[in-house]
Amino acid sequence: MPAVKVSVFFGGLPTKNDEDVLKKNCPHIVVGTPGRILALAKSKALNLRYVKHFIIDECDKVLESIDMRRDVQEIFKMT
Repeated sequence: MPAVKVSVFFGGLPTKNDEDVLKKNCPHIVVGTPGRILALAKSKALNLRYVKHFIIDECDKVLESIDMRRDVQEIFKMT
């Protein structure tokens, strides 16, 4: 599957960089932290409408934090 494009998004860098990646080279697979994925979705840079699979790595740890839990719930509602 050489034509599959993957992009990784996480905090600590300006969201503008991620928005540019999504506009110029839209990936088939997106990997990211809940906070950054939510920020990109809220800014309309990332459309979650056609998500087929939503995977949470280390779900138990992610859901321990109230903030991350809210982010994940909001992302899930947008899919």
